[in-house]
Amino acid sequence: MRHLAVLALLLLGVPALCGIVVEPGADDATERAPAQVPGWANVGLRAGTTAVYLGNGWVITARHVGIGDVVLGGVNYRAVPDSSLELDGDGSPPLPDVIVFRIEPRPPLPPLRIRPTPPGVGDRLVLVGAGRGRGVPTRWGGHSGWVWGPHQGLRWGTNRVSESEIQVVVGGIVTRAFAMRFDPFETKHEAQAALGDSGGAVFIRREGRFELAGVLIAVGSLPGQPPETSLYGNTTNAADLSVFASKLSALLHAR
Repeated sequence: MRHLAVLALLLLGVPALCGIVVEPGADDATERAPAQVPGWANVGLRAGTTAVYLGNGWVITARHVGIGDVVLGGVNYRAVPDSSLELDGDGSPPLPDVIVFRIEPRPPLPPLRIRPTPPGVGDRLVLVGAGRGRGVPTRWGGHSGWVWGPHQGLRWGTNRVSESEIQVVVGGIVTRAFAMRFDPFETKHEAQAALGDSGGAVFIRREGRFELAGVLIAVGSLPGQPPETSLYGNTTNAADLSVFASKLSALLHAR
C-alpha cells in the first residue's frame, strides 16, 4: 500500500461552516438532502467540524476531531463522558484516525449501513460535510479552482474513487483509506473537501443501496499551493470503514 502525507481537515475554534467545495451550477441543491441517499440527516455538526450518527446511540468521526457534543437537525446531543472507542480492524494500522463515541439522548434516526468491502477505483460517491464552502474563483500554477468561503449548514457533493486501499498519514497517524481526485466536471456537482469537513460522510451505492463507506479525514494539496484554496488536481481522503465493518455492526446491534 502507498503512504500519503496530507493535511488534516480540522479547523478548531470557529463556528460551523458549510462543507464541501462544489463546482458552480448546483445553486442551493447541494444544501438539501440528496435524492435517494439515506443518511443526510445522520451527518451533524461537531464544534466546527463534522460527525456521523451511526445508530444505537453511536457517533463516528475523525480521531483528530475527538469526542464532544453533536448537533443533528438543529438539536444538540450530549457526548457521553468516557464512551469513546478507538477502532482497529483487519488490515488497519493501530489507532487510525477514526473514533466512535456515544451521545444522549438517542436521536430518532435509522441506523446506517456500513460498507463491508473496500471501494473500487471509479466507484461514484457522495460526500457530506460541514466545513468551508466555495468562494471566489482563483488560479495558481496552471490549476484553476476556488478560494474557500464561509456558508452555514451542511453541503453534499459527488466524486469518484481515484485510489483504494492506500495508507494516509495525518500528523503521524496512519489510516487505511481511499482517495477522490478533484477534476473539472468529472461528475455532476464534482466536490473537494475543505477545512472543517473532518469526520464527514462518504456514501457509495452497492447492490442498489447506499452505504457509509468512509469518514473524511484529510485533503492532498499541490506543493506550494496557496492556503485555503481548492484546485483541480487536489484529492480528498477518507478512512475506509470496511476494515471496521464487523466491529461497527456489533455496536449497532448491541442491546
